[in-house]
Amino acid sequence: MSPKSVVLAAAAVAVLAMAVYLFVQVRATPAQASGSGASHPMAPRPREPIAEAPREHTAPPVVEGKRTTPITRSGLGPQKTPDPGLEPVEDDRTVDLKADNLMGEANKAYDRQDFDEAMSLAAKVLAKDPNNIRMLRIMVSASCISGDPAIAQAHYEKLPKFDREQMKQRCDRYGVTFKD
Repeated sequence: MSPKSVVLAAAAVAVLAMAVYLFVQVRATPAQASGSGASHPMAPRPREPIAEAPREHTAPPVVEGKRTTPITRSGLGPQKTPDPGLEPVEDDRTVDLKADNLMGEANKAYDRQDFDEAMSLAAKVLAKDPNNIRMLRIMVSASCISGDPAIAQAHYEKLPKFDREQMKQRCDRYGVTFKD
């Protein structure tokens, strides 16, 4: 065996050892986002959350010695029959379970990329609560993805500044720009 063959064999073993080492290191370390912001046009886009997670409810407070029936997510309340002398007290913090359910369904529709359904459900919530940031974000984002800049612009204008900046970045990926 010639010295040249020995050197080539040793180099091949060293390259193989480095490849195995790098493979193990890459698999053990989670990926970090790069700071360039530009991606290859064919690269899959990462999924971003639309809105904050739903908040937990609390039972309405005791008002002037009257107890209220606690509200649960199912809307059924407690299974016991309330005392006849206790009347439920209306409270501004009472959760609108229908709107809460519609918002959850709109998020699910967006997540499964059914943008028409997500926009339809978000529009129902916005009809009652036109300043609902979570649903405005769905309307803007889904409109950008669906290629409807007019709808995106109309809802974009209702968003707070922080959310506008996020929506600008998201919609820019789909070629939609906003007028401030």
